[in-house]
Amino acid sequence: MTIEEIKAKLKRYRFIAGEISDLLDERERLRSLAEKITPSLSFAPVHGANTDKMAPVVANLIEVERYIEKRSKELLRARMEAEKLIDSLSDERHRAVLKSYYFSRRSWEECCVAVGYEWAQIHRIHSRALYELRKMI
Repeated sequence: MTIEEIKAKLKRYRFIAGEISDLLDERERLRSLAEKITPSLSFAPVHGANTDKMAPVVANLIEVERYIEKRSKELLRARMEAEKLIDSLSDERHRAVLKSYYFSRRSWEECCVAVGYEWAQIHRIHSRALYELRKMI
């Protein structure tokens, strides 16, 4: 397995987590929209036009919920696969840097602060960790 393939496995978790975050935002937008729709109650019969504005919003909300559930299962599988790779490393610094970046969705700058390393140092550790993983696989 190449270093690029290892990175892809690790990045898969970040990607899915970001997608789920976007889906959760979409779910909240749909809920907000559903709460703003007020039914018009009238005893007069309505002819012709479909006046049910709530049904499509609720249908979309249900669809988003199902997709979030599906992606959450994929996220768990991706996390377990990435953790298995990272936990196979013997160097604690390597594990800390990889987990800080790939699991927290932090930027490299935020990772530097979180683990207490300088920019160049954190990239050197990241590179060495990926190299070690490649040797092990």
